[in-house]
Amino acid sequence: MEKIKILYIDDEPDNLLTFRLSLRPWFGIVVASNPYEGLKLVEYPEVSVLITDQRMPGITGLELSRKVMQFRPEIPIVILTAYDDSEAMRDAISLGGIFRYVLKPWSIEELKQTIYNAHEAFLLRKENSLLVQDLTEKNKKLHFALDKVARLKEALEEEKIMLKEDFSGMVQPGEIVGKSKAMLKVLKEIECVAKSDASVLLIGETGTGKELFARLVHKLSRRKEEVMVSINCATLPEPLVESELFGYEKGAFSGAMNLKHGKFEVANKGTLFLDEIGELPLNLQTKLLRVLQEKEFERLGGNKIIKTDFRLVSATNRNIDEEVKKSAFRSDLFYRINTIPIVLPPLRDRIEDVPFLVEFFVNRLNRQTGNKINSIPRRTMDKLMAYHWPGNVRELMNVVERAHILSPGQKLIVGDNFKTIVEDGDDSESLMSLEEMEKKYILKVLRLTNWKVRGKKGAAELLGLNPNTLDSRMKKIGIKRDK
Repeated sequence: MEKIKILYIDDEPDNLLTFRLSLRPWFGIVVASNPYEGLKLVEYPEVSVLITDQRMPGITGLELSRKVMQFRPEIPIVILTAYDDSEAMRDAISLGGIFRYVLKPWSIEELKQTIYNAHEAFLLRKENSLLVQDLTEKNKKLHFALDKVARLKEALEEEKIMLKEDFSGMVQPGEIVGKSKAMLKVLKEIECVAKSDASVLLIGETGTGKELFARLVHKLSRRKEEVMVSINCATLPEPLVESELFGYEKGAFSGAMNLKHGKFEVANKGTLFLDEIGELPLNLQTKLLRVLQEKEFERLGGNKIIKTDFRLVSATNRNIDEEVKKSAFRSDLFYRINTIPIVLPPLRDRIEDVPFLVEFFVNRLNRQTGNKINSIPRRTMDKLMAYHWPGNVRELMNVVERAHILSPGQKLIVGDNFKTIVEDGDDSESLMSLEEMEKKYILKVLRLTNWKVRGKKGAAELLGLNPNTLDSRMKKIGIKRDK
């Protein structure tokens, strides 16, 4: 393999000798002790990297670089100097064509890597220069070429959106994906409140990712090194919720064979997340309020006072204000947990985040399953963005997962299964309340699954819900099996 040829210009003979002896095993080296002689040697096309000393009689390395750029703009220039000349460094950066500014004494390995990187840049610049030259020479065909490029670009955009692995600036801690205005507003609010110990109430529809946002609050808080404990108030029967929160002593009731530490105790110094707090029974609301006020509690069956210090984050998909008015939720507890309310936008209000979410889910599924979906047809993306997503991000995730499994090739295809579930020609749906829309959608999925709630391909799986949560929602909004 032919060695990379570099030109080194320095007025000190000892420097030239050291440079040549150190680097000649890897590179073809041409040296010049006179910068004006070096200017002539730069003209040789074999030279792909120029390295020059900064301080030389008659001309500086930076001034030499300006001259070289006039006739060989593609050649990367590395300036070596024994002086920490910050002004020259600023000039080199502002000039724009300087590849690197390196202080002496340089290390062989560092300079080798710099030369390799500079050579790669040279090849790219040379290729670009040849392309520009070719286009210039074929100016009479330019309009045809541009038209062809435009048509190819249009076809590519119509056919597919290539997947990208780099989600920097998009993926937030806890896998929160999105850069819409609505999402950035929520993230900014969380960043502001996380460092306090105030109670946070996350308000959002089912599937908006309330637990992910709760974890983000914890990760950004001063309690981030401690544990975050979660409990879903909607998925457990009332007696179990109480024992989960308070814990119990051995022998407190039949079946209590051992002491159990409750969530209040485990979350000490950390964060307690109560999901679907609107489902908490009234008698437990009273007990929770006391714990929040007194920072102490007793285990079930015990009389020992246990101190606790946790930061409370709650979440609900219900209108707690209305629940308070109906006396279904204690107003004093509501004021306690509602210190900082944060409303999470439904997916239909940040529909511009759908492409990013789809790419994120597909890339994650690629890593998990070994399947390789590498593009998303425009038809698929248009279909996903046209839908109103009553099940929010969780529903989108499930739709993408089904499509990932069922797509026959390397393109993500959303088939008839999605169409059967989600499309409805009834335009009156837009006039429904959210609860009516939710009820209609759940009924649609239940009928599709022949009223199978649990298990594989059951309604709970299709909706991305815990079966107990789905049972609770069905009772709440009055869904009964068709006769």
